Amino acid sequence: MLAPSISRLLSFAAAAAVLPLLGIYALLLYIATPSATGGMEPTVTMVCYIAFTIIFGALITVALNFSRQLGREAKGEFQTP
Repeated sequence: MLAPSISRLLSFAAAAAVLPLLGIYALLLYIATPSATGGMEPTVTMVCYIAFTIIFGALITVALNFSRQLGREAKGEFQTP
């Protein structure tokens, strides 16, 4: 069990970890987008969009749920999953 101040700090850090994930997600979608000078085929691009969305959606969901769990622990509320 962590001290409430440490739990609150880690809760903020887990929530703040979402911003770099969104940046990487946007960069990868930009790279995968076909351009006038070349790039991937539209079908492969759509597969990349779907795959990146699923992967980063899961990572962001886990980070936010972990942040909420640490926030509840800092307040003294304990819930079983």
